[in-house]
Amino acid sequence: MKKIAFSLLTAFAVTGTSFAGTEVYASSKEYKQPLPVETCFLDRELQIDVYGAYVDGNGSSHAGPIKEHGWGGGIGINYFFTRNIGIGVDGTWIAADENGAAGGFDNNDNGDRTVFHNITGSVIVRFPIDEICLAPYLFAGGGFHVDGDQWASAHAGVGLEYRIVPNKVGLFTDARFTYFGDRYGSGDQNNIMVKAGVRFVF
Repeated sequence: MKKIAFSLLTAFAVTGTSFAGTEVYASSKEYKQPLPVETCFLDRELQIDVYGAYVDGNGSSHAGPIKEHGWGGGIGINYFFTRNIGIGVDGTWIAADENGAAGGFDNNDNGDRTVFHNITGSVIVRFPIDEICLAPYLFAGGGFHVDGDQWASAHAGVGLEYRIVPNKVGLFTDARFTYFGDRYGSGDQNNIMVKAGVRFVF
């Protein structure tokens, strides 16, 4: 038994001296830091919008200043203080028939064709997805509308922007519900506007 124990101790001693003065390295793969995702939306942006617009004013309560359908376009300016929060102002001109049900206008089927001037301001909250250059957004605000008569309004809506050139040019579309209040004893007046256009970023 003593001989066996002595033999084992001798073997360990020989093995230990064979590693003396030799550095031992642990094998590992080289760590690579992930590449940063290219941003499509800047932390601060000035935007200029050019767009076409459609307004649906069908129905006695789903109406507002216009009758049935209106088409037009406009321009807008937005400024983002951060990637997520911004403000915007837009001017939209809509050619449509005046809504006789809203009071004071021609009540016949033909209506009176006119141009409505719409100026509105909004607070915008967007949610950029840089991997696909897409940004859904929400907005709400108020404004005024002139068509010979004057209307104040409040609105809220949703939109979507796609950057065809990151940080430079985007395509966008949005839809808003606009509330004009109770005018002329005709009940609450409202309509829906849909816009689509090009957004230039600076």
